[in-house]
Amino acid sequence: MRTIKDIWYAVTSPEKYRDFMNYKRRTIATYVFVLSLITSGINFGIPAVEFMAAGGFEKVLEEGIPDFHASSEEGFWIEEPIEIDEYNFLIKADSNVVREDITDLDGQFASYEYVVIVDKEQIHVSAPGTQEITARFDEIPNFQLSKADIMDYIPTLYLVSVMMLLFGVLIDFAYYFVMAAVVSWMAGILASFMRVKLGNMRLFKMSIYAWTLPYLLLFAQTLTGKFIPNYTLFSYIITLGYMFFAIKDYKEFAMEELPPEEFGGREDNL
Repeated sequence: MRTIKDIWYAVTSPEKYRDFMNYKRRTIATYVFVLSLITSGINFGIPAVEFMAAGGFEKVLEEGIPDFHASSEEGFWIEEPIEIDEYNFLIKADSNVVREDITDLDGQFASYEYVVIVDKEQIHVSAPGTQEITARFDEIPNFQLSKADIMDYIPTLYLVSVMMLLFGVLIDFAYYFVMAAVVSWMAGILASFMRVKLGNMRLFKMSIYAWTLPYLLLFAQTLTGKFIPNYTLFSYIITLGYMFFAIKDYKEFAMEELPPEEFGGREDNL
């Protein structure tokens, strides 16, 4: 596959950048999309495979949530009280408790960003940037919810997971182009010092490929949990190093092969 070969050439062969800068826009976009798909797919795919092997959402919901039901007529019932306290998120549910004013509990849980408290008759929800919500079940018309209803949403949870993967690919895709644009601007200054005239679009195309290794290193850091100190500075040094050798190779080629009026001055036919 051409894209896979280009990934290899982008990392190992600065002389190939003369070819890259003449690629069509569609080829450039495909390259970035495939890179984003590979990295996001692995970052998401490995945990997803492990999660599915462990039983997936079915097991998490079946074993993690006691049987419960809530309705306008009967209020709330849960097989056994639960308390989930993770990452500034608190959920307390106990049908053996009836509170006169559930909002009195807010002071006890001020350190949490997200709070959900449920007793036999009411539910209280608070979150940053939103209005606190307190409601009695008997005041919610035709309300009904049970563990079985939650289990019915499992296919939706898997669909949402796939959508999150695609969203991650799009975020990586956009991020890659933004970083390439920054590199392209810096490479323009570098080319000026090297007395080589290259059109902005050619510099941008070359920067797309020059950013490959730093992008793969960023992916490797995320995957392994081991991070390079001062990575941002390190990545720009690597990328500009690729651009230096690519521009130098183009300069040598142009001085030998192109007529003076074309040397470095020709823009792409877009």
